[in-house]
Amino acid sequence: MSVTDLNHLQKAISKTVEDKSCRLLPQALILLGFVSLLFAAMPELDLIVSRFFWDPAAGFGLKENSFLVAFRDANRFLPWVVLGIATTLLIPNPFLRILKYPPAPHKLLFVLTFFAAGPGLGVHLIKMLVGRARPQALEEFGGRSFFTPPWELTDQCVRNCSFISGEAASAFALLTLVVFMKPRYSTLYLGAVGIVAAAFSFNRVVFGSHFLSDVVIAWNVMFALAVLLWRSFSRNAPRIDAFFVRESRLR
Repeated sequence: MSVTDLNHLQKAISKTVEDKSCRLLPQALILLGFVSLLFAAMPELDLIVSRFFWDPAAGFGLKENSFLVAFRDANRFLPWVVLGIATTLLIPNPFLRILKYPPAPHKLLFVLTFFAAGPGLGVHLIKMLVGRARPQALEEFGGRSFFTPPWELTDQCVRNCSFISGEAASAFALLTLVVFMKPRYSTLYLGAVGIVAAAFSFNRVVFGSHFLSDVVIAWNVMFALAVLLWRSFSRNAPRIDAFFVRESRLR
């Protein structure tokens, strides 16, 4: 197969993936709107779920559980592993010559951009804007702050706020690695990693660090963002890959 044929094939694949992302975007936005309206209409759901893990004498006692703490720490560590590997593979270096099938640069750049724009900047901007207090800080659970529904702007928190969950967002980010999977393995990957990522996320609810809505809405915000970003990166895949290949050869 010639280089020209490979370029045509890459463009065809990019067009197919772009079409799929176009179809997913309305679904992602509708789902985000639905879960937001659900928790706005029934805000008591957050208190009911959080209260299940709270004890008047011990508070949110499971946050001291050694296994759950280690599980939380794994969720905090994994994103740095992903970012380190993706950065190493994206920057031209001798190690790439060892790999028989190095990952496409546009996929690596997509993952790095998503982590920066989603679990990084996006989450912290929403936290600062909304200012929702964490469950463990509420009067209902022995604190001094007042409960507010998701998306309601408030001054109950000034830094490191509850809405949305950053760790739920970074857990969801592990699902974006599906772009490196062959199509026949993508469903299996999403299912297996999705269960682990959901457990990572719900663990924050168990600790009293986040409400259920903080986690669920974080996932839906990240889903919409991932679709938007992937639409752009898949559309420009040939140009992005060509740029990094050229840079690699220059070195």
